[in-house]
Order: sequence, then C-alpha cells, then structure tokens
Amino acid sequence: MSLNVKMSQQTKPGGVPATVIRLVGRLDSATSPQAEEAIAPVLAGGLDVVEFNLAELTYISSAGLRVLISTRKALAARKAQLYVTNPQPQIQKVFDIVKALPGQVIFVNTEELDAYLGAMQRKVTEGE
Repeated sequence: MSLNVKMSQQTKPGGVPATVIRLVGRLDSATSPQAEEAIAPVLAGGLDVVEFNLAELTYISSAGLRVLISTRKALAARKAQLYVTNPQPQIQKVFDIVKALPGQVIFVNTEELDAYLGAMQRKVTEGE
C-alpha cells in the first residue's frame, strides 16, 4: 500500500494559522522519503502550529516514527508546535509502546486539539 500526503491551511481558535497534514495509507520505510519530501516546505515555513491528522493512517513503522520525531524536533527548534490528532488504535498502540511523542501532543480528534489551543490562548489573554 502507498502513502498519500494531503495538506491544507486552517485557522485555529484565536486566529492561529496552522498547516494540517493528513497521512493516508502506510508510513513505513518505503513511504517515509515521500513523506519527508512533502513535509519539507512546511518545515521551511513560518507557521507556529502543524497538525498531523492520522485518521486515515493504517500503519506506521520505525521509519514512520522517525519522520514524526524529526518533524517535531525541526519545529521545536523554531519554537513551533506539532500536534497529532485522530490516531487509529493500532497507531496509538505504537505510540504507547515506544513513547515516541509526549502525551500532550496527541489528541483524539481535531476538535479536542482546537479546544486545547483555545484554552491555552484564553489563559494567556486572561493572565493566568
């Protein structure tokens, strides 16, 4: 099976611009170079929020995990955030086993991510 990388621009709560990257199919050693190539422009961009929507990702290998981890590190180096949404149970199990991504960046769905981002921004604007 192959990988399809779909990207879109969205505005999150508080007017925060974000790139949403939907991964469809398998993220493994055969498809990770394609994913890295597709993601490269996002890493070079200036947005502060990137969301990986994994609702249609059916399989992830260690090579796929490397793509997510290297993306997170590159974004963190420029003070940007990476969030993961909608992981399928088998993908979540891999995350749980290897503890590759901190729990606070994985959300059940986009709505949960948006609620989190909205709450964080309210804390800042309300001085908490």
